[in-house]
Amino acid sequence: MGFSRARARGPARSLAREARTLLRGRRVRAFLILCCGVVGCDAVPAEVVPTPLDAAEVPLPTPDAAPPCANGVADVGESDVDCGGVCGACANGRRCTAAADCLGGYCVALTGRCGRAVAFAAPVLYAAGFKPYAIAAGDLDGDGDVDLVVANELESTVAIYRNNGAGAFTRLPAAAATGEYPTGMAIADFDHDGIPDVITADYHGNSVSLLRGTGVGASYRLAARASYLTAAGAETSNVAVGDLDGDGLPDAVASNPQAHSISVFLARPGATLSPATNLPCGPQSEPYSVAIGDFDGDGAADLAAADDRSRTVVVMRGRGDGRFDALPAQPAIEGTGSFILLARDMNRDGVLDLVVSNRSSHDVSVLLGRGDGTFHAALVATAGPLSGPYALAVADFNLDGVPDVVVSSFLSGATSVLLGRGDGRLAAPLLGATTGAYSYGVAAADLDGDGIPDLAVVNAVNNTLAVVLGTAP
Repeated sequence: MGFSRARARGPARSLAREARTLLRGRRVRAFLILCCGVVGCDAVPAEVVPTPLDAAEVPLPTPDAAPPCANGVADVGESDVDCGGVCGACANGRRCTAAADCLGGYCVALTGRCGRAVAFAAPVLYAAGFKPYAIAAGDLDGDGDVDLVVANELESTVAIYRNNGAGAFTRLPAAAATGEYPTGMAIADFDHDGIPDVITADYHGNSVSLLRGTGVGASYRLAARASYLTAAGAETSNVAVGDLDGDGLPDAVASNPQAHSISVFLARPGATLSPATNLPCGPQSEPYSVAIGDFDGDGAADLAAADDRSRTVVVMRGRGDGRFDALPAQPAIEGTGSFILLARDMNRDGVLDLVVSNRSSHDVSVLLGRGDGTFHAALVATAGPLSGPYALAVADFNLDGVPDVVVSSFLSGATSVLLGRGDGRLAAPLLGATTGAYSYGVAAADLDGDGIPDLAVVNAVNNTLAVVLGTAP
């Protein structure tokens, strides 16, 4: 079989030239068929052998592909996705390897994320009642600023401190009466009227007191209390709020160390509560504080209590209707004097963990949740020698996206911040402020609207509320 030697012309000639260019340097025994349009087709022999493409021959990105620093990928030379290194600086909470990677010029060594150095202004003191014990933060008067409410134990009152928006406070002249010796407190809107209410745990009253909020702005006040008994001789110490039965209303649960139980109060219409349903925690138990959270991921609220006597956590699985079933014994808290327990996601895995302050052993325990209602062995971090941490709060103080812990030190009077490492462990304490010995409750919130967490601590020795604003270093 022969082949025509006629030369291709026009478009066919151009196509043949491109084909020869593409095949130059290759050897394959094959036929290249060239379409010649109206002049017909000629079969052109070529001998080429396929070889792997050289790196220089790898196809280039299409013209509309996103350039580096905008492609949604952490490329080589970037510390995080599309930022840091060769790209623009990263926002707080993003990964970094050097200060230059961060918009604020600070890379947190503990976590390798952009943030800030922790710094606080000098405490500003406000007069409180007789032995201020518990504190809670929230926008009580509806003006968009975070206000404070303080429970004065030996006075059996709560006092409201209105925020002017810049972190300065004015105490309302009249305190509201509670049950005898309030030692725990929470804020919630029990009647769904858009105005926050206050509930206290009354230690010698063996009760909880519900005080409805009324009015907005300068007219905000707490109405006369409604009292709900827990159990005789219970020494009801703390209270937590959450929707326990799925009806959209906040319910309450209180800890009774001397009654060895937890009391559940379900909300009823009109800002009233049901009589207590008492859940036994064991005949030798002393549950001092309680937290609400979905610890097993089934969508129903569960309960966890810090048992000060056995130094373990008591967990009760919620059925979703306000009833609960006790789970087997949990790992030891590994601390003594375990007073306050909070439920927070400390390692950011989407599963709630537990954080406990241990006053007698001067440390803080973190029990990481497994997601099935059980917890890993405690990770223990010192709060400082002879500190006596009574209460704690959780906030991101260095703005690196990792939860940190602040403790009020009952013995030393030093309010200390323990920075989170991102895996549930806590670093050595940093001094936040010295506010006075016998510090009980502590709250963390942005009190002056600058995006930096601030502190509020109550001190029993000098009967004061100390406000400590976080500052840029």
